[in-house]
Amino acid sequence: MNLTSRFTFDAAHRIVGHPGKCAYLHGHTYHLEVMVASARLDALGMVMDFDDLRALVRKAVLDRWDHATLLAREDPLVPAIIGVQTEAPEKVVRFKQNPTAEVLTREAWEAIRQALPPQVSLLRVKIEETPACSSELTAESL
Repeated sequence: MNLTSRFTFDAAHRIVGHPGKCAYLHGHTYHLEVMVASARLDALGMVMDFDDLRALVRKAVLDRWDHATLLAREDPLVPAIIGVQTEAPEKVVRFKQNPTAEVLTREAWEAIRQALPPQVSLLRVKIEETPACSSELTAESL
């Protein structure tokens, strides 16, 4: 049985080295969709409680990324933004690579997978950067 929940978060990012407008700092209202599964339903007839899944995703991903600036670790903007955002330096999130939709999807997958209870498996993580552009990772594609 599968269970799906959808989330929204806002964040700024840029793609260092991109030849177009994505090289400039800009923001998106991202949509994150998470699908989990279990071979057996629990005593209440659930894969897992929606509230528990939502809390898990909030803690694993959204608390860090929502209203944050997502940058590559080596991006020269990192020290400048941390310098002016002294009240919340944790909201400058650094990644090993550029924070593309693909990298964010992979990072969300890992964070959520590690937080799930053992009887629940992660089937799909999808991040929409815009209504027309998304990245998706599935258990089958690994």
